Amino acid sequence: MENIKINTSLASLPDEIISLILSNIEPRDIIRFSVTCRRFYEIVINNDYLWKIKYSEMLPKEIVTVVEENDCIWLREMIQYYKLRRKIFIELVSMSPKSFWRVYEVSIEDVRSFFAFATETNLSFYYTIHILQGIVKKGTKILDALTIVKPLYTLTVMYYTKIVLRHLIQTYLAIKWVKLHMKNMLTPEVVITFFLQWIDPINIYTDEEVEIKIQGLVAKVENVLKEVYSNNSNEKEDFKYSDKEVLLALTQVIYKDEKFSVCANTKVITLNLAKVIEESNGNIITYAVIYHAVAKRLGVKCDLIAFPNHLFLEWQNNEDPSTPLFTIDLITGSVNPKRRCPFSQSASSEYEYVPDSLLQYVYSSYMISKGAIRDCKTQNAIHLMDFLGTTHINNNPYKNFFTYLIEHSDTPVMDTPLNMTYIHDVHLQMLVALANLNPAPEVAYHTVSVKKHRSYVTFAVGMICYHKVYNYMCIILGWELDGSHLRIPTEDNLGLGRDQPFYRVIAGDQSERYVAQENLMAVRTPFRIHRLEDHIAREFTHFDGFSYVPNNEKILEYPKEQLITEVFRKRFVNVAIP
Repeated sequence: MENIKINTSLASLPDEIISLILSNIEPRDIIRFSVTCRRFYEIVINNDYLWKIKYSEMLPKEIVTVVEENDCIWLREMIQYYKLRRKIFIELVSMSPKSFWRVYEVSIEDVRSFFAFATETNLSFYYTIHILQGIVKKGTKILDALTIVKPLYTLTVMYYTKIVLRHLIQTYLAIKWVKLHMKNMLTPEVVITFFLQWIDPINIYTDEEVEIKIQGLVAKVENVLKEVYSNNSNEKEDFKYSDKEVLLALTQVIYKDEKFSVCANTKVITLNLAKVIEESNGNIITYAVIYHAVAKRLGVKCDLIAFPNHLFLEWQNNEDPSTPLFTIDLITGSVNPKRRCPFSQSASSEYEYVPDSLLQYVYSSYMISKGAIRDCKTQNAIHLMDFLGTTHINNNPYKNFFTYLIEHSDTPVMDTPLNMTYIHDVHLQMLVALANLNPAPEVAYHTVSVKKHRSYVTFAVGMICYHKVYNYMCIILGWELDGSHLRIPTEDNLGLGRDQPFYRVIAGDQSERYVAQENLMAVRTPFRIHRLEDHIAREFTHFDGFSYVPNNEKILEYPKEQLITEVFRKRFVNVAIP
């Protein structure tokens, strides 16, 4: 039998098979493949279906739908996305060398380049947000494994990424708040979701998801009404349930069938309406908002009244003139006469729902729950008060924003739909205008002083130590050769000799202080202190299993610290060297 020669080269395959193979490799490899010959080039460049697949793998389905609706070219959008990502990466890595020695935190004026990136096209804003969020999320996973991928996925770059995200998202939300305020569309559920969007820009919280969950509860309440009052509803086609019946059914669904449990803390997870409805675990604020939202969609008018330290849900019973006003007990869902409410002694209501008051109440509850803990989210919350004009600090990043938006309330900005997945030109122009609204502040820099490690300086920057007197863990941020810099004695150095090294540390309660060397001891089995990382990220790249590693700028000031750290690492034999 004659030997049959079979052509097994890639070029012998049909275009459809080649496209199927390409759909399983990375976009960059697809581009490399396309330059090998003209045929492959034509297969790749003109294959819109292939690029839709790759685009859909890279970005969420919401933006995929927008691209499809606007008849965008998939390959062009892929190229736009990759070019934008490269520019963002380069700019982020350059921020620490430019900003490390600044006296004040990076301001919105310092990140105008990112606003320029985000407003290049109608899709660029969403791309920018997605890229920045991806850096934080991927970086968090890498750091959790006690590894590092330089130069991008470090604590320092993530620190600046969060600042850029803050200013981009909050500028966008400033437009959203004023726009909805002017149209009286700031319902309680929108206000709660707005607060989450403002303080936690790393994650996406959509009004649409909340609406879907609320409609699910509406359907359940309607089913209860049909089961309980089925005989009455069958008598007449236009039968209408009374307000009291609707509220009783609503209480049945929320507090009995769904078994909602009330927690005291106001945290991100207990303010996330979609998650609260899904997992039946929230706080009084979210239950008040959910109850109000479902009742409204069933035709019952309730008023959610917020004071600085008090929140209640009010219902007016027009069928009972003797006791027309009731409040909903947000712990049990029971309907009680309003005279039991200490904030109202009359039978008529003098209060109404005000979105600004609810937002202030949510802010106060959140900050009280956080206590002394301050992190990226609490800083974002403080900037909310900056935007609303309730605080007046010198470095307010949103100074004049509210006034400027009100002055432009009669422009197309307020009438054009606002959607992050596709920013219309008028909103792109407004984002740029707000970013450039205030002049850049004068920049002041710290003096660089190189610290040469002396033999009597025992510990190194980045090490985790324990205070032998006051029993707390701390991270060393810096040191002085003696205590001559201390003008006022503190609890850590009172009565101690100043002819010894003093270490600037950040303690577990997030306070910074100077501690005498004789009061410190190295921790033999150190561990990450997550709640402090937002505070030290500007100076350190990662935790390597033993200590926090200084970034390049910190090393310029303390060039010999890593040698000292290695001595301790090898001395503590029970600590594994990564």
